[in-house]
Amino acid sequence: MLRITDLHIEAGGTKIIKDISFDVIKGEYMSVIGPNGAGKSTILKSLCRILPVASGSVELSGKNLSVYTQKELATRITYIGQLPPNDFTVREFIFFSRYPYLSPFKGVTAEDRKKIEDSMKITFTSEFAGRKLSELSSGERQRVAVASALAQDTEIILFDEPVTHLDPFYDSQISELIYNVKKSRNITVINATHNLNNALKYSDRILAIKSGRLEFLKKADEAGSEDMSRLFGIEFVSMENPSDRKKVMIRL
Repeated sequence: MLRITDLHIEAGGTKIIKDISFDVIKGEYMSVIGPNGAGKSTILKSLCRILPVASGSVELSGKNLSVYTQKELATRITYIGQLPPNDFTVREFIFFSRYPYLSPFKGVTAEDRKKIEDSMKITFTSEFAGRKLSELSSGERQRVAVASALAQDTEIILFDEPVTHLDPFYDSQISELIYNVKKSRNITVINATHNLNNALKYSDRILAIKSGRLEFLKKADEAGSEDMSRLFGIEFVSMENPSDRKKVMIRL
C-alpha cells in the first residue's frame, strides 16, 4: 500500500532521515519506535506530505505522493498528532475532518453527518459533543482525535504518539480503541510510540529508527530484548504477559 524507497529528509541543511526503505502492507498495524529525536514523527509527516522529501520516494498505491492533489491525499491518509486545547466544540472539530469530501455545490450531506455521528459513537465522545476541547482532559481529547480520524474515513491513519502524557487508564483505553477500530474497518495503522509494550501487543510489525537510520524492521513477536537494548542503549529483558501471552519488555 505504501512503498518508501531511499528516503532522505533534511531540516536546516541537516539530514534527519537517512536512506530508509520499507513497505507497508494493506491492513497492517505497524509501530514506529526509537529514542527521542530518532526521526519517528518526521517519517510519519513525510508519508502524508506535511514534510517534503529531500530525495528518495514515497508511493501510495503505486503512485508517487507528489501526483495527488491535497484533497485526494486527504481521502487516503489521515495524520493525527497531539490534540491541543482550543475553543472548538468536539462536534465542530470532528466536522473539519470531512473537508476533503465537501464542495461549494452540495454542502454538508447526510453522509457527512452520519460519518461524524458514527465516529463519535464508536469513540464514546457523543456525551461531550457540545463541549469545547479546552474543557476536556488529555485522554478525552485523544478520543476526539481518534473520532476525527475515523470521520475522515481514510484507508491509512498515521498516529503520532497518541498516548504520550496519558495516565495508564487512558493509555490503555486509547490504545485498545485504535486497535479495535483498525480490526473492524481493516484500516492500515502506522503508530509512532514510546510505549514498547503497546507496540509488542498490538503491532504486526515494528519499525525501529535510531539517529535517522533504520535499525530493524521485524514482526512484533520476533523483536527481542537484544534489539531493544541496542536501540535504546539500556538493558531490557523480555517476559511473557500471562493475561494475553504477549511479549513484554522490562528495563533492568
